[in-house]
Amino acid sequence: MPQSDETPTDGERTGLVVASVITALCLVAALVASGLWLTERGQAASIRADRASASELDGSYRDFATDVMTRLMTIRQETLTEDVDRIVDMIEGDFSEQFTPRRDSYEEVVKTTAVVADGVVSAAAVEHSYPERAEVIMAIDQTIGNPRSQEDQDRQYRVRVTVNRHDDGEMRVSGVNFIP
Repeated sequence: MPQSDETPTDGERTGLVVASVITALCLVAALVASGLWLTERGQAASIRADRASASELDGSYRDFATDVMTRLMTIRQETLTEDVDRIVDMIEGDFSEQFTPRRDSYEEVVKTTAVVADGVVSAAAVEHSYPERAEVIMAIDQTIGNPRSQEDQDRQYRVRVTVNRHDDGEMRVSGVNFIP
């Protein structure tokens, strides 16, 4: 019986089956590869977001510590009580227990001596960081003016500042340690 040109032969059918299987396997491989690529891409984005969030938190720790230390090292006669009130609002723990009871004697000495000072944080970096606490290392330059002295005094300090972050996001300094 003669075969028509429209009916595939056994060899042609086998070739079509093989081509179909290869195409299906390639399609499955492409789908798996795409899925893996999307998963990896999502994980990488998550890692980048976590790092950005940690970096942002470190910046917040550093900025808060800088603000507190600038306030501590800057003394103005005309705003002394308000400045000390603000500092007391920004501290807690051991540091508060040391500073707050002595605030009256501190203010009296500053008023009596008529000392003025400008404090500037010249460098600051987060040494250790956790979601609830950080240690910030700082270099502080202070210029002290005393009416009894004709020249201003320049001083440099290196300090480690402990900043706590509470559940509500509020930050407080709980420790200031001078580094020799």
